Amino acid sequence: MHSADFIFQISPYDTQLLLPQVSKALEKRTEMASRKACPGIWKQTDRLNALAKGRSPRRTRARSVVFLVLGIFLLVPGIMEPRELLLPLVMGALAVCAGGAGLWRSFRRKENPFDQPAARLLSGLSALPQEHLCLSFAPEGMTFSAKEEKDRTVVPWHDFESVVETADAILLSHGDRVTLLQKKDLVSGTEEDLRAFLRDRIREWYSV
Repeated sequence: MHSADFIFQISPYDTQLLLPQVSKALEKRTEMASRKACPGIWKQTDRLNALAKGRSPRRTRARSVVFLVLGIFLLVPGIMEPRELLLPLVMGALAVCAGGAGLWRSFRRKENPFDQPAARLLSGLSALPQEHLCLSFAPEGMTFSAKEEKDRTVVPWHDFESVVETADAILLSHGDRVTLLQKKDLVSGTEEDLRAFLRDRIREWYSV
């Protein structure tokens, strides 16, 4: 299939649908760039993550409760006789702190630090004039075109670094910028053919 058959007619971005997907895509993009820059650190990180893989939230909470109870058991007599029982007092205080912190972490809602950058990206894209804005793929690269031919912009293939695909979108990284495409905006060509076309030109491809 010729590359000109792959055309996106840009439409308003579905922020509510795309926000969690774009957040994960940006996280994946950042992680893979970091892995290339710091392979040694990531080797140790992967090892630690593998050791902690079997620790479920329920197990973490149970262990935290044990620490909390043990800490109170040691802390009370230590407070009553601080001079004679200094060590139990200190150990009890540490156990209470560890147990309380563990319970707080296990129950609190986990927030993805990439949610805010994803929201800013979607907000910026939504603010762009989208009428008559098209994107297509040509032999020389990715081409943006508006209503006026003079607004045509080409991003050459050698500028591209990676692609992250989500359920409803494709995030392309080129230089210090990213381009976000909604799959529903593909008006010419199929997703399967487009995926194969891009994989031939952009080596790093990830799915989240």
